[in-house]
Amino acid sequence: MSGRARPGKRTEKRRRLPAGPRWRLIAAHRLLGREAQALADDEKNTPSSNDRAATLRRKQALLNDTCRYLSGAISGLAAVVGLQELGVDGQYPQDASGKPYKPMPGLEALDSDAFVSPAEELYKAVEALRKVYIPTRKHPDLAFPEDRAAMSEVVVHLRTASTLVAAAYNDGEDEEEGAYTEAAALLDELDVICAPLPTQPGVMSDEAIIARVLFDPRLAAKTTKALRLWKKVAPEAGT
Repeated sequence: MSGRARPGKRTEKRRRLPAGPRWRLIAAHRLLGREAQALADDEKNTPSSNDRAATLRRKQALLNDTCRYLSGAISGLAAVVGLQELGVDGQYPQDASGKPYKPMPGLEALDSDAFVSPAEELYKAVEALRKVYIPTRKHPDLAFPEDRAAMSEVVVHLRTASTLVAAAYNDGEDEEEGAYTEAAALLDELDVICAPLPTQPGVMSDEAIIARVLFDPRLAAKTTKALRLWKKVAPEAGT
């Protein structure tokens, strides 16, 4: 978050933060396990070079970071919703006349870190997830999800949660504020990266097969490998 304004750090009142983002983030947190297991299985079961194995381990580490940031966001949002339900908004103890007695500590206010940190954790999670799928020079085919179905759902949940949190913290203003705009751009990229592969009913035509291979660099790489193996095996099968 360096170089960016802290989301929600402002003096005016914000909207009440709804419980919806928390449930969305819990769903995203749960689905990350499918992608992490698929990566671990790939590393364990697929013979690979040291570079490829290192890339798989890096992706798993970044997924762990994403998971940790989501956990922080979920816990923070749960606390915020609870504080709001209790009507906590920076109240001070009262003196005998019922006026705030400010020499003593007050309760959490709407511009305190307790209300700001969940938004920061959410945007850190989005940033970490995007880094999972940054292509490497030697293995660009690994810049895609192992479990597209799970990760496309994760992106939907993160986008909905981000939108709700941004609305609560910005109160509909400053829509172009850096942190929110950057997170939205990263989610746009993740939408494309994690999109489910197109499916074709019945027997696929040659054109449909070619289009599907071109759509996914990982599938293209596997197809190339399969063709090389086929060229080795075909002459032997004919003898």
